[in-house]
Amino acid sequence: MLDNRQREQRGTRKSGATIVDIAQQLGVSAMTVSRALRGSPEVSDLTRKRVLECANELGYRPNRWARSLVTRKTSIIGVVVPDISHSFFAEVTRGLEEVVSRAGYNVLLCDSWLDAEREKAEIEMLVSSTVDGLVIASEQPEKSPQLFRKLRENGVPFVLIDRFFPKAGFPAVLVDDFQVGRLATEHLIQLGHTRIAHIQGPPISPASLRYRAYLETLEANRIPFLKQWARAGRFDIQSGREAMAALLRATPRPTAVFAGNDPMAIGALYACREAGLAVPRDISVVGAGNIEGAHHPNPFLTTVDWPREELGRTAGTLLLSIIRQGSEQKIETVKTFPPQLLIRQSTGAAA
Repeated sequence: MLDNRQREQRGTRKSGATIVDIAQQLGVSAMTVSRALRGSPEVSDLTRKRVLECANELGYRPNRWARSLVTRKTSIIGVVVPDISHSFFAEVTRGLEEVVSRAGYNVLLCDSWLDAEREKAEIEMLVSSTVDGLVIASEQPEKSPQLFRKLRENGVPFVLIDRFFPKAGFPAVLVDDFQVGRLATEHLIQLGHTRIAHIQGPPISPASLRYRAYLETLEANRIPFLKQWARAGRFDIQSGREAMAALLRATPRPTAVFAGNDPMAIGALYACREAGLAVPRDISVVGAGNIEGAHHPNPFLTTVDWPREELGRTAGTLLLSIIRQGSEQKIETVKTFPPQLLIRQSTGAAA
């Protein structure tokens, strides 16, 4: 196809070949080359063969962004999570990518750093980049769904994961968070604890539902609730440590703590150790999320588990359906997974 002089010219090129380069090489128009590369029936088989051979020899690579200006499709799914270092969201993203990659999509992952304003900026960046859809574990307060109303009004396909906004009707995939709180609290009650504290997360649906379940389960079992036994956290280790330190100063001191997620529970364990307390001999701790996972050789933290990769796969399947069917899609838009309690070494009978 190329003579020696042409190959030498190719070798000295500083950047990849373009459609214009291929057209000049073959003596045809750039439009003909473009049509041949797209598989258009307006181009003969012989011309298409020549174009593809030349493109291969010149090292041509299609420009995704240029093509997207014409097709309005990027084959990219934007994903926004609050903490990419959290193994929970790593597993969710793995399941999501497994599904969308089979459909020809790539994933662009963004970290909101547990910050609602940064999340807005990341979503605006992704939308302006014309991603084909979004999967978001949102940090927006559950009473402030305006950002997602705007996305829906603008026709941006999206699925919420591990969060939802009550009565908003947005597509979502999540665990039954009320049941998460009930399982954790009932476990501590069954161990004989009556002074049970709670470390609550930020004002998003998982935290509020788990806290509500904690309160209702105490009430159903006629166990008193004291305001000083509820402390706010941010779903991270440091806030769990700070909240637990405050709980240990309470009078009377609780004998058991349900932390709203595993990172806060781990922070609580640090605070107990720093206070010279043994877990579970002196105080029991239960979390939610199972970040120690099945591969830990000796998992310590009693927690509540649910299938994270399956959440991601389900979110991917739901989003692809929304992208394909648009406003005509008739599929169920809220999918909920049941949790299960994993009893390990951080909880024990009340003294």
